[in-house]
Amino acid sequence: MPIGSVILAFIIGALIVAVTGANPFDAYSGLLCGGFGIACSQGENPALQLSNTVVFMIPLLTTGVAVALPFRAGLFNIGAEGQLLAGSVACTAIGIKFAGLPAPVLIPMVLIGGMLAGALWAGVAGVLKATVGAHEVVTTIMLNYVAQWLVRYLIIGGPLQLAPGTSRSSPIGVNAQLPTLLPADNSLIIFGLPASVFRVHWGLAIALAAVGAFAFLLWRTSLGYEIRAVGQSQKAARYAGVSVRRTIIVTMLIAGAFSGLAGAIQISGVDHSLTDKYFSDTTGFDAIAVALLGLGSAVGIILAAVLFGALHSGGAIMQSDSGISSNLVLVLQALILFSIAANFVGQIARLIPGIRRPQALPPELPPAAPLMTEAAAPPPEPA
Repeated sequence: MPIGSVILAFIIGALIVAVTGANPFDAYSGLLCGGFGIACSQGENPALQLSNTVVFMIPLLTTGVAVALPFRAGLFNIGAEGQLLAGSVACTAIGIKFAGLPAPVLIPMVLIGGMLAGALWAGVAGVLKATVGAHEVVTTIMLNYVAQWLVRYLIIGGPLQLAPGTSRSSPIGVNAQLPTLLPADNSLIIFGLPASVFRVHWGLAIALAAVGAFAFLLWRTSLGYEIRAVGQSQKAARYAGVSVRRTIIVTMLIAGAFSGLAGAIQISGVDHSLTDKYFSDTTGFDAIAVALLGLGSAVGIILAAVLFGALHSGGAIMQSDSGISSNLVLVLQALILFSIAANFVGQIARLIPGIRRPQALPPELPPAAPLMTEAAAPPPEPA
């Protein structure tokens, strides 16, 4: 289903490009070059393009986990964007306030501060869901708007503004910045370029560790079992002695911590200050597609994050090489998400003779049930 959805989205995207008078092959060759360093015809450095893809991929890993974990509990965390912004604000404030601390102390502080802020932001929706039944879709979406305007307030005339007339914060201290994997000076030449141009930072290791922690939590802990039990059936979970309210709140807190970590990593590893671009950032919304495309599994989230990171990175090269607007990338992302949500691939498969009709899900399962099927579960251990 995920592969079919991606293929279908690219076919429709090619038709859109062709109808508008451009060449789909030029468009997709530009995406391949910019995303994976393949088929570059204008002298682009393949290693640099891969590096850019990884930089775009890093926040999608942790925010993808932040959406997938609540899905397992039957919850829709549409607020990953707001939680990411909360984490970025906390990271910026701590990185500025305590700039004089040594790096081994300050870097964990900004990352943990971002996680706590994201957890607090998501915890509001979790508590409201568990206590008064407020739908998490509505509350998390509204909290996204609160976070976006809060960012603008802080950096435009607010306490974090760099200077009057600017729309950015002061930079965080040097000791709060995540180092890059390669030396930041020009003392080393890699693939024909100075090592300083490769922006991949240690946030990659942190994000991969977060995905591993997600998989371990979900499949190797009692809390993970409770999360999956609540997602399958709240009534059955209560009968088994699981506190549904506590599980909902804890799940949202953990999910928010993952998103807050993404915001902290972006500030500490890439931007080093809070800018106006965060007002229109879409990482948290892209994470919904990453979680759905990855079927809520750790490996699937990594593969989906690579794809979306490549699309983001390849858009600029596609526009410069073939003259096709990079907005095509946003169209492809929307088509992938729409195809998954509408189950177009499944509907098409039913129309093809000889393909077995898939079994329908029981009606009592929550809307996120497709993410909790055996297809996303790890294989059983041998007896």
